[in-house]
Amino acid sequence: MKILFDVTPLMRQGLTGVGVYAANLLQGLLQYQDVHLRPVWKASRFRQRRLLRHHVQLRTSPYLPLISDVNIRGYDLFHGPDFKIPRQGRFKKVVTVHDLGVYQHGLLDERFAAEGQVKLETMLFGCRPDRIITVSKFTRNALVERFPQLEAITHAIPLGVNPLLFPADQNLTLEASSFTPSAPPYLLFVGAVERRKNLRNIIKAMELLIDRGENLELKIVGGDGYGAQEINQQIRESRHGGRIVRSGFVSSRDLSELYQGAVGFLYPSLYEGFGLPILEAMSAGCPVITSNCGAMLEVSGNAALHADPTSPESIAAQITMLLQQSGLRETLVSAGKAHAACFGWDRCVAETVKVYQEAMRNT
Repeated sequence: MKILFDVTPLMRQGLTGVGVYAANLLQGLLQYQDVHLRPVWKASRFRQRRLLRHHVQLRTSPYLPLISDVNIRGYDLFHGPDFKIPRQGRFKKVVTVHDLGVYQHGLLDERFAAEGQVKLETMLFGCRPDRIITVSKFTRNALVERFPQLEAITHAIPLGVNPLLFPADQNLTLEASSFTPSAPPYLLFVGAVERRKNLRNIIKAMELLIDRGENLELKIVGGDGYGAQEINQQIRESRHGGRIVRSGFVSSRDLSELYQGAVGFLYPSLYEGFGLPILEAMSAGCPVITSNCGAMLEVSGNAALHADPTSPESIAAQITMLLQQSGLRETLVSAGKAHAACFGWDRCVAETVKVYQEAMRNT
């Protein structure tokens, strides 16, 4: 098979979830002798093309989504790993849909969400993919519930996790960590500082615990997203703001050390399409507290503690259990490592290749 693979999500230094997915999928596909890959990127991102060298060693080419036949003829299939595929093209089309966050009221800017809905539906019904990949059963169910006519062509393929954490960016020079060694034990959050990640309730839960005498810190790793301004203000105004430390991107080595040194990893998100940091934390030996619903429950299985994300008291109760119950942390560390080991990129790539083959047979 001759595959066009869109590497536009890799046009950045520090990779977020979609970029980690695209980078690992690309590297995995290169191991298949019967798959010939050509990495392509949207011509509108011309100025960012140099960032690709951090993640892609192959020769890359631009493409024009509306007239793609002009410069990428002779290929069998186009895979867009980030919600996007060309409208035209003499090839089969596969697209990955990571979540349906644009339909979640209140979690995104209303204008951005409305535009996102139009773009998603235009892609699904204007560009007409031959196959759709979702990164969880939760996302597949949500997509099929909203668009039942797409059920037959939609496949759920879970992501993988690397024990070494983000191997693709080991040679990058990322923003230095602002963290310094400290005596109090700490809880860790990794992800964009945005409304859907539920940091407001995480901070409230931390305040409850510190008020009760717990000697804890909260360390937050991630850049600003939608709603970051109000979250940052909450930290500044918190009666325990000195116990909350923020950092932007950190190196893979620093992140691994932060996971391994944490008392626990907090990820009681309001909405996720998958929740890759859950598996990263487990793989690094950090016990996880996440949400009791949605993709978080699916991805974490029985290897984590689960809280009601809408309740700071529920989050605080799970943290208290982790802190006070003898042996629970060790049990979660062991279970988490075993659970994360079930999510390999090799499996993700192999199932993706099967979807390619199905799309090719669909003539």
